[in-house]
Amino acid sequence: MEGRVNPTFVPAHSKAMIRSSKLFAIAGLSIMAGLIGQLTPAQTANSREVLWYRTPAPVWDSALPIGNGRLGAMVFSGANAGANNGDRQAFPKNAPLMDGAQTSGEDEHLQLNESSLWRGSRADRLNPRAHGAVPEIRKMLLDSKGLDGAKISAAEKMAQDEMIGVPPGMPGYSTLGDLYLRATKRGAIDDYRRQLDLGTGIVRVTYTMDGVRYTREVFASVPDDVIVVRLMADRKGAIAFRASMDRPDDFSVAARGEDRLILREGADHKDQIRFAGEVLFLPTSGSVHAEGSEIVVTDADAVTVFIAAATDFKGGPFAGGDPVARCESVLGYAQKRRAEEILTRQEAVYQQQFRRMVLHLGATQKVSEDLPTDERVKRVSAGADDLGLQELYFQFARYLLISSSRPDGLPANLQGIWAAGIDNPWGSKYTINVNTEMNYWLAEPAALGETVLPLINLIDMVRDPASGTGSQVAGQYYGAHGFMIHHNTDLWGDAEPIDGYQWGVWPMGGAWLSLAAWDHYAFSSDKQFLRKRAWPILHDASTFFLDYLVKDDSGHLVTGPSISPENRYTLPDGTSHSLTMGPTMDIEIVRELLQRTLDAGQILGEDPAFLERLEEARSKLPPFKIGRLGQLQEWQQDYDEPEPGHRHISHLWALFPGTQISVEHTPELAKAAQVSLERRLSFGGGQTGWSRAWVVNYWDHLHDGKQAYDSLQVMIRQSTFPNLMDTHPPGLFQIDGNLGAANGMLETLVQSRWMPKTVEVALLPALPEEWKSGSVEGLCLRGGSTLSMHWADGRIVSLRLHAAQDGSIRLMLPQHASILSVHTLAGKRQDVAADGGFKLKANTSYEVSLQ
Repeated sequence: MEGRVNPTFVPAHSKAMIRSSKLFAIAGLSIMAGLIGQLTPAQTANSREVLWYRTPAPVWDSALPIGNGRLGAMVFSGANAGANNGDRQAFPKNAPLMDGAQTSGEDEHLQLNESSLWRGSRADRLNPRAHGAVPEIRKMLLDSKGLDGAKISAAEKMAQDEMIGVPPGMPGYSTLGDLYLRATKRGAIDDYRRQLDLGTGIVRVTYTMDGVRYTREVFASVPDDVIVVRLMADRKGAIAFRASMDRPDDFSVAARGEDRLILREGADHKDQIRFAGEVLFLPTSGSVHAEGSEIVVTDADAVTVFIAAATDFKGGPFAGGDPVARCESVLGYAQKRRAEEILTRQEAVYQQQFRRMVLHLGATQKVSEDLPTDERVKRVSAGADDLGLQELYFQFARYLLISSSRPDGLPANLQGIWAAGIDNPWGSKYTINVNTEMNYWLAEPAALGETVLPLINLIDMVRDPASGTGSQVAGQYYGAHGFMIHHNTDLWGDAEPIDGYQWGVWPMGGAWLSLAAWDHYAFSSDKQFLRKRAWPILHDASTFFLDYLVKDDSGHLVTGPSISPENRYTLPDGTSHSLTMGPTMDIEIVRELLQRTLDAGQILGEDPAFLERLEEARSKLPPFKIGRLGQLQEWQQDYDEPEPGHRHISHLWALFPGTQISVEHTPELAKAAQVSLERRLSFGGGQTGWSRAWVVNYWDHLHDGKQAYDSLQVMIRQSTFPNLMDTHPPGLFQIDGNLGAANGMLETLVQSRWMPKTVEVALLPALPEEWKSGSVEGLCLRGGSTLSMHWADGRIVSLRLHAAQDGSIRLMLPQHASILSVHTLAGKRQDVAADGGFKLKANTSYEVSLQ
């Protein structure tokens, strides 16, 4: 079959990397000198890095994503003939499109995004009554002793009326709009193929029509800050199309000159972020001209299209300014470079990240790898195993994170940067009672640590009174110093509780996010980052809790008013409630935060008096409790639940991503966590993508590889679109499921835990039978080391570590394995303790021999 991918293995360290991103050379094609470079053909590509399809994408859920962290696009590689172009996630409306009968492969459709395009504007959303209400709400909850339904109901009513932000919602993230290239030459299409090569980040479509072979390629460039579309044909004068732009609402479109389209906000757009998307069309031969608000290209040999976008948002890494002027500047620079140069510059940036890590699972399954990706997903949904698809799923997650989170930009939101509408599900905000944090579990171990920096920047935007409200909410709501965030934040760093008390009155968002700053240090061992970036965040987050925690009737320090995220409990009188004091997840997060702040302070030699206060508060937190069913309690009381299969399983946070519960160190608590997990799943829990992804990680840390693997299969079978993006009922994209599940794949193989005197590394702790053979290269560990490992028949056959810093490590091996010896690559033998511990020296690699 023409265009079939040729599978080859490319080692991560190879300097002779195959440049599979280059385009087919078109014989006889004339090139505009100095502007449009001829791109050479792809020779080979790794088949486990390519998503491919035999038909165009009829709807958004099948389109393929590209991004450079700031700009994003869903590439359809076709367009629908009717008014509904499938550019929004609306299943009932899109149902008639699903068979593809209305979708023309000779057309092109790109749905576009810009990361700082949010609705609304910065505003004072603080509820002025909250300061007086919080002590009263807290008193009612404490007086209720968790059992008086009337007092709890009164507290909940007061929280709803006097704590929720004004207005009760936050603005959300929006699409920029859509670009359509509709061919004016029509005919029957043969040999159609579209693909996304994860090794290069390029979407490519090829097909034959009337004896002409057509090629389109689309990629997003980081160095040149543009999206590039390249159209080619193997016959001169064969390319002709009409280009138009639109948006679901609030827009205007106009041509500028004869070769540009500009999409702007509409006439009624006031007191909001202003935006612009500008598209430049550069044909080789043929002609280009404007007709109204469309651009017409006729009889071209080839066409290069540059897409720029900008907003006037000012804050964090964004300087503001006129968005049209910024687009003009970007396009001006892009025109000065050949397409080949733009591609080469982008490859240098992208592949430097993507190639750091390689994962292989078992032998190649040729039958499945010859099938398009959507058919492979269907096979797995029908019960098949496909290890190659699992590898593809893993690397696709890394690709999504690279493409939506650059160090100089904003963090990935609920949809990364690929949001289809103006009003998107849950506002496509930063939901921080699990979703945003889950986006970044994968980053550090998967060798993408710099992608966490936008998250650190967002925390600082919330902390800084000039840009966010984290310190104002801490003071005005709770009378506390430091900073905090409730369960959502946005582009403006809002920290108020929103939506309703049963979701929003949860004071732990800032604390959980702050642990990402610690983890970035734990993986990088960058002491300058710890001192300048992480310590101020950890200090201020912990300071809030030193002021905020209150004593309960047993003398323990507890949080409250609070909730166990989005869940409810049932009292003996049959009433159900959300608000409580000291829910288990809160205590787990506070305990971890105080411990990591202590760790950081001791490393840096910070104020001993402050560290003593942290230790005292940590020692007074309530202990874990095991309920009457043997389960880890979710609340301080052993309540019944109205939804025992609830999607949130928050009280197991200490198992993962926390470190307070483990099979090795707290086996009784691990058993109780397992009972809780089994109970939740037996009642139908884990039915959203992100929830099932968390379940994969939970099973990993319970060392149950079979259950972890089965949950990963559930992810692919019921929570994965044809384009491998995660789906949340009722068919909405959320990126957290992709990223969380991919991290779960790593946690089956390697788990690293920071301990006071060493780093513990568990090897193959939850290896499923299906993965009995495989290899991983470049996996990152806490303590600053990287690991490469090969295993066969469930036994490690080679293991190498590279230490970036001095330190110590303890290897926790699979059953029946033991360390024979540890040598540096220079042959120097390393002393190994009986428990598998040994010292590491900076910039040194070690071979570990096992038996």
